[in-house]
Amino acid sequence: METGLIGLPSSGKSTIFAALSGGEAGGRRAHIAEVPVPDERLGKLWEMFPTAKRTYATVVIKDLAVEAGEKGGLAPAALAEMRSFDALALVLRAFLDPAVPHPLESVDPARDLRRVLDSLAFADYAVAETRLERLVKEGRKGSREHQLLEQLSARLAEGGLIGRAALAPEEQRLLSGFSFLTAKPLLAIVNEGEVTAEVAPVAALAAALGLELIVIHGKQEMEIAQLPPGEQQAFLADLGLEAPTRDRFLRQVYHCLNLISFLTAGDKEVRAWSLPRGATALKAAGRIHTDMEKGFIRAEAIVCERLVSEGGFAQAKKNGTLRLEGKEYVVQDGDVLTIRFNL
Repeated sequence: METGLIGLPSSGKSTIFAALSGGEAGGRRAHIAEVPVPDERLGKLWEMFPTAKRTYATVVIKDLAVEAGEKGGLAPAALAEMRSFDALALVLRAFLDPAVPHPLESVDPARDLRRVLDSLAFADYAVAETRLERLVKEGRKGSREHQLLEQLSARLAEGGLIGRAALAPEEQRLLSGFSFLTAKPLLAIVNEGEVTAEVAPVAALAAALGLELIVIHGKQEMEIAQLPPGEQQAFLADLGLEAPTRDRFLRQVYHCLNLISFLTAGDKEVRAWSLPRGATALKAAGRIHTDMEKGFIRAEAIVCERLVSEGGFAQAKKNGTLRLEGKEYVVQDGDVLTIRFNL
């Protein structure tokens, strides 16, 4: 899963990226980091299989270099690249620093959120209108696709968002090839500083639009992220934070993308895998390897905590707590799966 960090120039995207990746803020080029998703269950499994390698589920984060477009929005070139992302994290500047001029000459995170969303909506509107014109030329006016795109075009023209939750499953499938930006999961990141603008208005706007929002003390949390893990907690406590930037961000991303984690365990490796909530054991098999999906026979499943309390697979099987599930089984967060397959 790839999440793109976007925002107006001077919003502090590179600083937020550094806080998430544990690095230092860099220049204008795009940065990519594969960030491990913290999961205490993996450590518990590793204690049962001490010779195994631990591999965490990951989220790929890309800091995209963005130029300002007309009217303070985002430039079209950046908007085109954003369509490949699974989710978008919108960095909004709330820190006050005269040494870092804002492209719109004042710091107002609520205004900036609206400008960024307007850029996304206008780009989607252009795509929808182009497709509507093509459908008319092909004599498909009045088709289900045409009707749906007309509704969405009208919503986008008014500055509204498509919003994935508002679409029925068949509508999502119909629109999947368009990669609409405002249909992607959107997360607003408010980048605070030692001196900060009022953030209540942007929080209210995000809530009204149904957007997830997280507040990050960009520069301070970037510096904390570069410390050894054992030294971070005291500095986080000074900021009133219980968890590092990465942990809080990834929780929100998982929630936005509606993901869960399932696990696999053995003497060679204990591993966590991300999976869309509601996905079946067959899809989980495919996440591990396409051959497992093609030759799927069954899945042996047990909740991680139960496996740990039983002391291992052998005892769980003896006690009857290791379940046999078919390809239609809906995988639950924390399931430990062993896939049986044959090609």
